[in-house]
Amino acid sequence: MHKGTLLLLCGVLSLALWSCSQSEACKQGPKVRALLATDYSSLEDFSSVVSISYLGEGKDSFTGTVKLSYLDNDQLVTSELTDGVTQGDISEAHKGNVWDKLVLATRSPYAVWNRKDLSKIYMLARVRPTLFGEGDVAFYDLAEASMRNILPVNGAFHNFRDSLEKGYINTFNHITAQSLITALYNEEIAEYLSTVHERYAMPQLVSGLFTKEQLFDTLNFPVDNYVDIINNEIGQELGKHLKFKYGITEDTKWTAAFLCQFLNKVQEYYSNSFNVTITPFKEDDVLIVRFSNKVEAIKRAKSYL
Repeated sequence: MHKGTLLLLCGVLSLALWSCSQSEACKQGPKVRALLATDYSSLEDFSSVVSISYLGEGKDSFTGTVKLSYLDNDQLVTSELTDGVTQGDISEAHKGNVWDKLVLATRSPYAVWNRKDLSKIYMLARVRPTLFGEGDVAFYDLAEASMRNILPVNGAFHNFRDSLEKGYINTFNHITAQSLITALYNEEIAEYLSTVHERYAMPQLVSGLFTKEQLFDTLNFPVDNYVDIINNEIGQELGKHLKFKYGITEDTKWTAAFLCQFLNKVQEYYSNSFNVTITPFKEDDVLIVRFSNKVEAIKRAKSYL
């Protein structure tokens, strides 16, 4: 057999095997349990559960690459974060002049090519009553509602911080948002948004060169951000699974009934992860109706830029 033909067949076989493995992952959904930042008292404590390695040594705390590896229930989740464009850079370019926009286009062409979808997702992530009416809701509101749906029985809340912003709400916010973005758009754009957000939240994450203040800060703690990075990956896997399960396409109509079904599956994952009982959403919940209407309105819009 000709060498070129053999290589082609090997490539096709590899692609087929990769597709099969991807398909199986989509069918099953994530088996790993989500992480809760309030379970860890220090970076050392967190490192006993999630392996952290820094690639490339330097004195600049804003440059480098961090790799996280999390093994749970015989499933491995890995993620890498490298220095680069941040959420703040994109925001400043949007508000800036033509030169600012050209600089962003050079540093991150992906942001320019996908600016329309990025602008729509930004609207889903922010409350904008002037556009969507009084009582507008965003990803965070869905996460907060899921936390309130947890029944306080059988030690569901190990300590009072679990019920605060850095507890269940933060975990739910990242996973719910990433699963919805992946299902509505794709995994690539979900990953891009999570990356620029984490770089902006704490640039030192890529180098591990944290100050003493950061290591003991109760509001902006490196562990919180590393937990977010892993949970973002889990959210994307969950989003791919639900997209496959429900056959979600660009033409899927996000009615209140369908959004309710989707979010209850997300809550089912939370229930299994943390061994808690969560009250399901109802399709006539005001929150569900408002967010489903918002999704449909944003889908119809050309752009918010």
